[in-house]
Amino acid sequence: MVTLRRATSDDVDVVAALFGALLAHHGPLDPALRVRANAGAEIRELVRAMLRDPDAAWWLAWPDGAAAGDAPAGLCGARVDAAPPILEETLRGEISDLYVAPDVRRRGMGRALTEAALAWLDARGARRVEVRVSPRNEAGRAFWRALGFAPFMDVLDRRR
Repeated sequence: MVTLRRATSDDVDVVAALFGALLAHHGPLDPALRVRANAGAEIRELVRAMLRDPDAAWWLAWPDGAAAGDAPAGLCGARVDAAPPILEETLRGEISDLYVAPDVRRRGMGRALTEAALAWLDARGARRVEVRVSPRNEAGRAFWRALGFAPFMDVLDRRR
């Protein structure tokens, strides 16, 4: 059984730690995702802003058997965005970030976090939800596909 709760402004430190772990996981996958050295204070400020955003929600997760006072081992962030007004679909959701500590993966925590985000997005009227996953992140791609996500739009880049 996974324990979840919404993150609040009191959780800046723990969200920043998990967000930093997520960034550290992605850095080796692609140079564009590497975090600058000494970015800790900026990460904390970014987290403060993310937690204040009225169009976003964040969840923390603990694995089965976690003791009271244990740090969470999972994080998920979602947001609702307005689509351009010319489209029939007026809202879209995005699961912007999902992280589960490596030692507790494959125990349902990622799925539980995703389900919480999807329920929140659905309650706000977002009928389509996007996620972005690096083509170099095979485990992440398999996870999202197993939950019913499919390719929607290719994002291409050009580096010089």
